[in-house]
Amino acid sequence: MRLPLLSVLLLSACTSLVPSSAILLNQVSPYEADPAGFAVSLILPEGLEITEGSAQLTFSARNTETDEILETPLILERLKIEGAIFHIAPKDLAALRETQSTAREWKAVDEDAVKGSLAVTIEPCKLGDGPATDAVASVAIRMSEDGAFLPLINNGPISAIIRQDALPEMKPCTPEK
Repeated sequence: MRLPLLSVLLLSACTSLVPSSAILLNQVSPYEADPAGFAVSLILPEGLEITEGSAQLTFSARNTETDEILETPLILERLKIEGAIFHIAPKDLAALRETQSTAREWKAVDEDAVKGSLAVTIEPCKLGDGPATDAVASVAIRMSEDGAFLPLINNGPISAIIRQDALPEMKPCTPEK
């Protein structure tokens, strides 16, 4: 079960969303930013983990004039075990750069006709009995290699990143080999 993370965060976690980060992120162009610097940080509660290899970032751009849609799914690789910091897999950087280039070409023709988004999906798994129902999580994003992580959710309820009805369905994590 893959669950959208950031796209859901922005819609359903209004009480946990850090407004100043949303404002700062609004000033960064995902069409211009070097994808090698993109990173996502997840601070998960006890009992919750991310299934190995399941984290994915999808960059989407839509040209409202031509109805063309670009959607580039990218594998996120884990950089750090404690907490969880993910970056775009090096093998996927060229594909994202190509998508960014096409989106910039569209914007050069009609800047207002191009809409874009970044979404992160994960497949969560549970350790032991899983997270407590009142558990909290934090999510931050970095848009440049030398940039700071901007908190999107800071100690928000677990329901900000995972639907409550998905918790009972969550599979146990498989042991590392």
